[in-house]
Amino acid sequence: MSKKSLCKKRKREAFTLIEMIAVIAIIGILAVAILPKVNGYINEAKKVKVVDQSRKIIMAVESYNLKSDSPLSENTIVSSAVNNKGISKYLDGVELSNLNTSSTSLKNCYDIVNGAEFDFLEDTDVLNPLTISKGSSKDDVKK
Repeated sequence: MSKKSLCKKRKREAFTLIEMIAVIAIIGILAVAILPKVNGYINEAKKVKVVDQSRKIIMAVESYNLKSDSPLSENTIVSSAVNNKGISKYLDGVELSNLNTSSTSLKNCYDIVNGAEFDFLEDTDVLNPLTISKGSSKDDVKK
């Protein structure tokens, strides 16, 4: 083989600058198209965590209320309910990091489990209890 044919063969194996720019542009367009959907999925996953934590609180409170002579009211704040010895045994090892326990009431937890819409505190994944839309009563959870 001659030296000239080897050089031609070697040049054909490499990508040109135009091809590389085109590939990068296509990848950029795909990333821009997919990014909003990924952010939406992340936000929904955060909401599922809050719903799950609310469900665990409700289950613990309902279990406590069945056995207790003095059941907790819906207006009880989650942090005081969690500190109750009768309820804390049901929540052993349960992480409530996404639930704003200092300002969320049990009624808010019932509303969340019944499908109420809610948002998070700005730039966090912690529930903002003020954004919980009007949901159903706790009787809907029992149905």
